[in-house]
Amino acid sequence: MENKFLIEAFQTPKGITSGLSSYFDNLPADPYIDSNHRFRTYARFQNEGGKIIRLPHSTFTQSSTFNRVVGDIERDFAEMSNDMTQTPEFQHLINSFMDRTGACNDHSVVDVHQIRVTCDSDATSAPAPEGIHQDGYRFVGIFCVQRKNISGGFTQIYASPVDQHPHLNTVLEENQFVIINDSRFFHHISETLSSIAGEKGVRDVFVFTA
Repeated sequence: MENKFLIEAFQTPKGITSGLSSYFDNLPADPYIDSNHRFRTYARFQNEGGKIIRLPHSTFTQSSTFNRVVGDIERDFAEMSNDMTQTPEFQHLINSFMDRTGACNDHSVVDVHQIRVTCDSDATSAPAPEGIHQDGYRFVGIFCVQRKNISGGFTQIYASPVDQHPHLNTVLEENQFVIINDSRFFHHISETLSSIAGEKGVRDVFVFTA
C-alpha cells in the first residue's frame, strides 16, 4: 500500500446520495475562508468493539506544514447533524472508509468534513484553496454527493507539490468514492465555474481522514 496513490475507487449504491443531499442545503459558512462560496460542518468518529461511536465535538487544527492557508489555526467548525450521521446512508460511507483503511481495527480517529462549495458563471471558486497538498494523515477519502451546474472540480493526485503532471485527473461524480494514500502522495481539486449563466454551481462532498 505504501507506493499506491489510489487505495480504492468505487461506486456506492444510488440511494446513498439521495438520502444525504438535503443535509447540505443549510450548511453554515466556513468562517475561516475569505469567501462566500464555502460551507462546512465537522465530526469525529472511532470504532470501539465493532461499533462506530461519535466522539465529543472538538476544534480542528492542521499544521502549516500541510495547510499554507489556515495552518496552525485552531478552527471551530459547526457540528455535523446528528440526525444525518445516524442515517443508513452515512453509516454506509463511514463503514466503507473504515473497512478499506483498517480504521475499524486499529481504533484510528476518523475526522469527517461535510463541505459545500458554490461557484458563479463569471468567477471561479477554489474547492482546495491550499493548492496541491497533503492533509497530514495516512488516508484521505472523498465522496461526492452532488455536482450541479458546474464545470471543473477535477480530483487530481500528484507525486509532489510541484509536479506538473497528475497521476490521476478525473471528475468525481455523484455516488463515487476515492481513498488516497495521503502519507505518500498529494492531491488537489481544481477550480470550479458555474456552467449556467446566472445560476449557482454546487459541489457537495464528504472528506474522511484517518
